[in-house]
Amino acid sequence: MGFDDLNDAISEQDANEEESADDSSGSDETQAKRMTETTSDTPKSTETTDDWKRQPAFPYDDASQEAIYPRSSTWDEFEDVLDFEVKRELRDAGIRDIPKREYHDALLKLATEEPERLAKLVLEARQS
Repeated sequence: MGFDDLNDAISEQDANEEESADDSSGSDETQAKRMTETTSDTPKSTETTDDWKRQPAFPYDDASQEAIYPRSSTWDEFEDVLDFEVKRELRDAGIRDIPKREYHDALLKLATEEPERLAKLVLEARQS
């Protein structure tokens, strides 16, 4: 029929998987040696004065994942300001591809710097 070569392909794949399993089995010492050889051969990048622009403000491990529940209209307005004003200003400073956690961190810092304004906004939302 039209699938005669399928059996050959499956047999070849099985043989490759067995070889891979044989290569990966071995002592921890052998695996550690391979890892060391691989990492030591990797060239180290030279740091430039612009490297800080490519690095996040803080590592992902330092992030706390918390849910926020804004109104859809508020979230849309936030994204517009972020996209059209904040990102443009950061690009002008030579910074691109900022992780969302950095924007959210800055947003919360802004709120903690102006607690009276934050409280006023909550009160205004309840009165409308």
